[in-house]
Amino acid sequence: MTFKFDVCGFEHLHLHTDFSLLDGYGTVEEYAKRAGEINQQFLCISDHGMMGAVPRQIKACDKHGISPIFACELYVNRLQPEADTLADMQNFIKGLDEDQKAEVRQWGAHLLAIAYNETGYQNLVKLSSWGWCKGFYYRPRVNYDVLQKYKEGLIFTSCCYNSEVGRAFDRKGPDAAMEMIDRYVEMFGRDHYYLEFMLLDFAKQKPYNKFIVEAHEKTGLPLIVTNDCHYCQQEDSKYQRLALMVQTNRTIQEIQEMMSADATQDLFELQDENLWMKSEAELDAKWLSDYSDVIPYELYCQAKRNTVEICRKAKGVKLDRSVKLPELPDSDEKLKEAVLEGFKKRNLPKTREYLNRVKEEYELICRKGFSSYFLIQKMICDEARRVAPQILGWGDGSEAVGPGRGSAVGALTCYCLGITDVDPIYEDLLFSRFLSEARGGKSLVFDFKNIDPYPPGYEDAA
Repeated sequence: MTFKFDVCGFEHLHLHTDFSLLDGYGTVEEYAKRAGEINQQFLCISDHGMMGAVPRQIKACDKHGISPIFACELYVNRLQPEADTLADMQNFIKGLDEDQKAEVRQWGAHLLAIAYNETGYQNLVKLSSWGWCKGFYYRPRVNYDVLQKYKEGLIFTSCCYNSEVGRAFDRKGPDAAMEMIDRYVEMFGRDHYYLEFMLLDFAKQKPYNKFIVEAHEKTGLPLIVTNDCHYCQQEDSKYQRLALMVQTNRTIQEIQEMMSADATQDLFELQDENLWMKSEAELDAKWLSDYSDVIPYELYCQAKRNTVEICRKAKGVKLDRSVKLPELPDSDEKLKEAVLEGFKKRNLPKTREYLNRVKEEYELICRKGFSSYFLIQKMICDEARRVAPQILGWGDGSEAVGPGRGSAVGALTCYCLGITDVDPIYEDLLFSRFLSEARGGKSLVFDFKNIDPYPPGYEDAA
C-alpha cells in the first residue's frame, strides 16, 4: 500500500555552499537552479561562520525568481574570550583550570541563526565578524555574551548533532541535553528558538531525533526538519567526502581501512550520503523508509510547515548596499591638494592632455562621492610602504604595494596619489574603465562653481 502524503510544503533552512570551505561542495548558483526545479520558493544559505555567499545568493535568487533567506551556522564556545591576537588567546587559556582549558580548546559547537528582518541581518553580520576578528580559535567562534548582545531579529535552532544540545546528549544523556535546551530558551525566548531534527543516515541521528521529539512534547517548542545540505546533487557525495578528507588530513587509504574495520561510528561524513538538496518528495520518502517509527507523521508535517512559515517571516529583508566607508572631513579639498602634490612629485608634463585628465577625473570622483575612498586608499598604501621594511627586514617598502593592477591603473588620480605606479596617459589607459558616469556611486550633489578649471600654479600649455 502506498502511503499518501499531505501537501505541506517544505523549505531548506540548513544549507552549506562552497563558502563552507572544505565542507560544503555545492555552489550558490547550483542551489538556486535546483531550488527552482524542485518548486522551492526560497533559498536559505547557512554557511559555517561566514556570510560571504550573500552577494552571489542575491544575484542567483533574482535570476531564478526565488527569495533569499539569510542565515549562518555559528560556532559557539561559551568560554571564548574577546581576543584580538593569538597571544591574547594563549594568555587567557593559561589562566584557566584543566577542565576549562579542555572546554575552551574544543571546536565551537554549531548553532543555526536565521535573520527575519533587517536588524537580524545586521546582527548576523556582527556575530560573524566578531567571530573572525575577536573570537577566532581554529574557527570563528562566539560566546554567550555576544549572542545575547546581537540576538534581536534572529531565529535560532538546536541545530545538528554537533551542537551544544547534541554534544550534551551524546556525552551526558537526555537530561543534560534538556538543560542545554532550557538555557537556550532562557537566552533567546520561546518564540525565537526551534528544535531541529534531520533525516540522515548518521548512526547517532535516529536516537537523537527521538530525543528531539520528546523534548518537543515536554516543552512545546516548535519543530523544524532540515536536511543539512552540503552539495546540490546526489551524485556529488563523493566529491564532498574528498574535500572532507583534505580538511581532516586523511588519505583515501586511511578512510578505506577505517571503513573495512567498521570504525566509522563517529565519522559523520563517512556514513551519510544523504546531504544533497532533496525535494519534498525525496524527503518524504526518507521519512517513510527510515524515520516513521521515530517521528510521528503529524509532527513531521508540522516541522515541514514550520520551515515555510520561517521563510515567509524572513523574506523581504532589505539590505543597505551603500558603500560603508568613513567620510573624511573636507575630503574633496584634501583630495585636490593631494593630487596636486603628487602631480608635482611625479614631474608630470603641464600639457592640456594631462591637465584635462586630472580635472575630469577629479570632478567625477567628487560627483560620485568617492573622495574619501581615494584618500583612504592612499593612506593604506603609504602605511604599507612604511611598515613593510620593518616586517620583512629588507626592501624599501615598494614591495608592499607594487605598480597596481586591474582598471585602477587607468586613473591618473591613483598615479598622482601613489596608489599605482603606472602613468595611464603614457600607457594609453582609460579612466572610464575604472569609474564612469554609468557606474555606481553616492550620486552626491556637488557644486562645480568653486572648482578651479586647472590645478592652481599650472599654466595651460596650449
